[in-house]
Amino acid sequence: MSEPVQRQQIGYDLAGSPMYAAPVQYGPATVAQQATVPLPPIKVHPWGAYLAGGCLGLLALTVVVVLVAFLVFGFAILAAVLAVVVVALVICLLILRDVWRSSRKS
Repeated sequence: MSEPVQRQQIGYDLAGSPMYAAPVQYGPATVAQQATVPLPPIKVHPWGAYLAGGCLGLLALTVVVVLVAFLVFGFAILAAVLAVVVVALVICLLILRDVWRSSRKS
């Protein structure tokens, strides 16, 4: 026969009933009782370098956007100037053709 489990009384609850400690287990250790693996040390991050890198990246992106905008606006202005030059050349050629024809007739 097995001997009844003796539990240690640790006090009384509000109703006056006795409270007992949890029975002690002598078998294999539970997960909570097993030796835990120590956590790796906290890695120190160079936040200042990250912040400086982010600021430099933002500055580089701003410069690239401004350069692209200047190129786009430059090409737009170039296209407008080229259109004006083409119109002026066409007018000049039409006038010269008329002058040439009138000089050949007389």
